[in-house]
Amino acid sequence: MKKDLIILHIAVLLFGLSGLFGKLIEAPSQVIVSGRVIFATIFLYIVLKFKNEKVEMTSPTSKKIIILQGSLLFLHWFSFFQAIKLSSVALGLLSFSSFPIFTTFMEPLFFKEKLERGKVITAIITFIGISMVIPLNGIDVQMLSGIGMGVFSGFSFAVLAIMNRKFSSSVSGIKLTFYQCLGASFWSIPVLLLWNKVPSGKDIFFMLILGVVFTGVAHTLFVISLKRISASTVSVTTCLEPVYAIVFAAFILGEIPTLKIVLGSSIIILAAFIATKTTVLKDKPAV
Repeated sequence: MKKDLIILHIAVLLFGLSGLFGKLIEAPSQVIVSGRVIFATIFLYIVLKFKNEKVEMTSPTSKKIIILQGSLLFLHWFSFFQAIKLSSVALGLLSFSSFPIFTTFMEPLFFKEKLERGKVITAIITFIGISMVIPLNGIDVQMLSGIGMGVFSGFSFAVLAIMNRKFSSSVSGIKLTFYQCLGASFWSIPVLLLWNKVPSGKDIFFMLILGVVFTGVAHTLFVISLKRISASTVSVTTCLEPVYAIVFAAFILGEIPTLKIVLGSSIIILAAFIATKTTVLKDKPAV
C-alpha cells in the first residue's frame, strides 16, 4: 500500500511538472503539443506491446470517437501551454483548475442526472478561488488572456472527461491515453508543416522528456497505483498537482507566487477536498 501511494505521488508530481515545459520550451504551444503526443504515442505503443495488449481498433465508430477525443486532447493541451506562456505556471494551472465548474453543470445535462447541491457549492468555491488570482489592479491584457486560455483548457478537459465516462468505460487507462495521443498526433502533421521550422536540439530533447516521462510514464504509474488505492485517496492526492507545479516553478523558473495566488490555490484545493469527501460519504454503504 505504501509503495502504491509513493507511485501515485510520483505520477501526480510528473503531471504537475509538465506545465513547466510551457516556459522551458521556446517553440510555440502547438508545436510543444505535437512533440508531446508523438513521443507519448510511440512510448505507450511500446508499453502496450510489452504487455501483449491489442491496440488495433476494428469498429469505425470507435475510430471516429478516438479522433474526436484526440482532437479535444490536442486543443486542451494547446490552450494549457498557451495559458502558461501568456501568464505563468501558477496562473495556468490554477485557471485550468476551473474544470470542475464545467463538469458540475455539464454532466447532469449530458447524462440526464440531477444537479446536486453539494457539487454546486464546491463549484462556487472553486470559482471564488480562481477569481482571487485574477489581477484587478493594473490589468495586464496578456496575463488575462493567459487566464482565459487556462479556463478554456479546463472547459475542453471537462468535455473530454465526460466523453471518457460515456464511451471509454471498458478501456484501460494506458490504452485510452494511447488512443487519444494517437488521435491528437494527426493534428501534429499540419502543425509541423505549417510551422516550417526545425525545433532546436534543446526543444526536441524537452519535448521527448515531456512526451515519454511526463506523459507516458506518468500515466502508466498512475494506472498502476489505482490497483490498491481507494478512489478518495487518489482524488485528494491529485489536488496536489498545482501545488507541485507552483513550488517547482518557484525554484526552477523563479516564479514566486503572490499571496493572492497562494490563497486562491488553497481555496481551490479545499473545494476539491470537500468534493472528494462528499462523494465518499455519499457512496459509503449504509450499516
